[in-house]
Amino acid sequence: MNNTRNIKRFWLVMGTVVAALALYFFFMNNRFVDIETPLSSAEIVHADTSKAIYTKGGSGVQIRFDEAVLNEAETSRVVDWLNEAPASAKTAVDRIEGSIHMGIALRLKHNNQVMIQYNGKQIYVTKIGRFSKISRYALHHQALESYLDQKLEGTYYGGDLAKEEQEET
Repeated sequence: MNNTRNIKRFWLVMGTVVAALALYFFFMNNRFVDIETPLSSAEIVHADTSKAIYTKGGSGVQIRFDEAVLNEAETSRVVDWLNEAPASAKTAVDRIEGSIHMGIALRLKHNNQVMIQYNGKQIYVTKIGRFSKISRYALHHQALESYLDQKLEGTYYGGDLAKEEQEET
């Protein structure tokens, strides 16, 4: 009789623990995936950038990628730009159009990630939560776009990629 009671207690405790863990993972997974959820610089574990460098080579165009780590001030500025953008500046999208010329990856605590990708015309923000839950939106933010354009100066055959693409259209 005492043994049966212990078994029932064990399963009651195990059920409670499993339920608590399920709620925790559900909350943490969905916390950073919503478009409107603000980011905190304190949550960022690592921030780095990658940009495509186009040069003319012997038989055509050569592309290489420059990678760098963002310093704390730049990271904070990017987070502030993302947080200050109003809902009207964000448009949910399913996919990213065009080739990406520059990206910023913000790796957050709890295996969450925010990727900012720029194709020279449009900024895309992708939030990835636990278990690969994704939300993606196009962002219209002049200061962030200017920052990305400045970082891309000289990467397109030594010129300005945004100007070159605008002249082609």
